[in-house]
Amino acid sequence: MKKHYIDIVGKWAFVLAYDIGWEDTEEIEGWLEALGASDEDIDEACELILEENKGFTFSNSNLRMSVMCISHASDIAQWWDTVNHEVDHLQDAILKYYDVSHGTEDAAWLQGFIMRKIVEAIS
Repeated sequence: MKKHYIDIVGKWAFVLAYDIGWEDTEEIEGWLEALGASDEDIDEACELILEENKGFTFSNSNLRMSVMCISHASDIAQWWDTVNHEVDHLQDAILKYYDVSHGTEDAAWLQGFIMRKIVEAIS
């Protein structure tokens, strides 16, 4: 598993994990437990990331922290499609916490910033 801690200007942070195998699920379970995920959410997330072309994002607004996991993908375009989907979930959590409306310039800036941070982390 490859993993990166990504800070969003001190306002939120997330762990990005990808290239996940079954041997990584225990570590991911620990992250989710630390964020307050239910046993049901943890089981569902760990099953999901062992399937191809899947991902999940779990956020704890009180901690201003998220975990984003991306499973193996059938090709690079599908991988980025899944990343983009999960960025939307991450963005939703942040916008809700900071009471920022979708469709605003701030929301667009946030989405671009998150994507740029992911590209920088994996490059």
